[in-house]
Amino acid sequence: MPREKRNLLGAAIAAAVTTAGAVVVIAQADGDGTRKITGTVDAAPGLGWTVEARIVHGHESAQFRDPVYGSEYDWGMPGFLDLGDTVVALVGVPGGMDLEDAYLVGVDADSGQMRWRSPAGDLAGCADSAVDATLVCFTPGWSDDPTLVGYDVATGEIARVPTEWGTFAIAAADDRLYVAEGSVEDDDVRVHAGNVLDPDAYFTRAFDMGTGWDDTALPDALDVIHGQGLLMLGTDLAGFDLDAGAETWTAQVDGCSHAQPTLGALVVRVHAECEGNRVTGSDLLDRTGAVIAATGSAAAHSLAIDDPIDDTVPVLLADGAYDRATGDPVWSAPDLVSVPREPDEYNANTRLGTVRAVLGDVGLSTDHTAHTETGIDLRTGTVLWQSVSERSGTVLGHTGDLVVQSDYTGLWALDVRTGDLVWDIPFRAVNDDPDALGNGGTLSAHPGDRYVYASARSMIGLRPLR
Repeated sequence: MPREKRNLLGAAIAAAVTTAGAVVVIAQADGDGTRKITGTVDAAPGLGWTVEARIVHGHESAQFRDPVYGSEYDWGMPGFLDLGDTVVALVGVPGGMDLEDAYLVGVDADSGQMRWRSPAGDLAGCADSAVDATLVCFTPGWSDDPTLVGYDVATGEIARVPTEWGTFAIAAADDRLYVAEGSVEDDDVRVHAGNVLDPDAYFTRAFDMGTGWDDTALPDALDVIHGQGLLMLGTDLAGFDLDAGAETWTAQVDGCSHAQPTLGALVVRVHAECEGNRVTGSDLLDRTGAVIAATGSAAAHSLAIDDPIDDTVPVLLADGAYDRATGDPVWSAPDLVSVPREPDEYNANTRLGTVRAVLGDVGLSTDHTAHTETGIDLRTGTVLWQSVSERSGTVLGHTGDLVVQSDYTGLWALDVRTGDLVWDIPFRAVNDDPDALGNGGTLSAHPGDRYVYASARSMIGLRPLR
């Protein structure tokens, strides 16, 4: 990028922060520039910086998007990737099917300064973590020149690696790149492992499995971060060794069933009928594909965050907790399942799993029918606290014992061990435009009360007041 353009963009970022400061309702700024948000308690983080999509991009209608979903289609998913000192977001103009005039931008997570901006048009997706300090994305496999595209996290410099692959999924773990490609409609699929410049350096393995192309449009087809490789295509599941690529097991998910990998090379499989999405049971598969635990309960948990502290924390199926190594029952508790509810045309289940997040060794449970929120010790099943939930939001992240949730009005943090409200930040106290922050977003949380939050239009950095 020419120096003159970088300077203009840097000035634009400064203008964005200045503009945001004009609408933020703040008290006196702290010594490092962090501003206390008026009306918040002393424990709340302050506003460190603000970046607006329209300023970064240059188009009034520009919006931030999660790079994992690419720019080829606009999935409408606001977000960014937390890559350490730099957060990386897609920014472009919603144009119907695709995200027009798209760029990847790298923003300093501490200061909010834009480090770089690089073209990102026609990307089918990106890995959710970096490999050798490079974010790797890919262009559509059906294009004339399918390519892996690497973005240097520090500089935004682009490396293009042409392939002959019909890539449909990409993932990264432990500085190794995994690429899934092939003709899914012909059950002719391969997984490669390597690095950015040599993406099949470690192995190439074929898998006799497939589905329709529509089932590979989202990044869930390939998982490599739970202790094994997992390929999920339509009704087909396959586990594989992350070092050598050897297939270790296969299984099926029928009807509208689905599978979710979890820590310890395990997979939770939820069986469901398509009519009314009626759940008929759940089971737990180990690293060999064997079923080590099962329940016929119609209640299944939908976890926004699944982050157990280690593999000694049990896995939840319906109203029970099961040992990750053996599948043996550890404990059961009625609070894991909601009180009965009236079914509707979209959800035929009368009882639901209540746990929304696994946070270390505590489960955060919400029963929307009974209007209660509960903290549960996942090692013993002991109820740590329970309260009437006057407000229910999306679980976005956690750090230590704090869990951060959001709704259209703001962000708030609970102590997950006590249920105490620690802080509450109204979006309108940060920006008086009601659409700037309150239309859904993504958050990354770091120790020391440091957070980055991005909605479609704005990205903010929150940090402690010193």
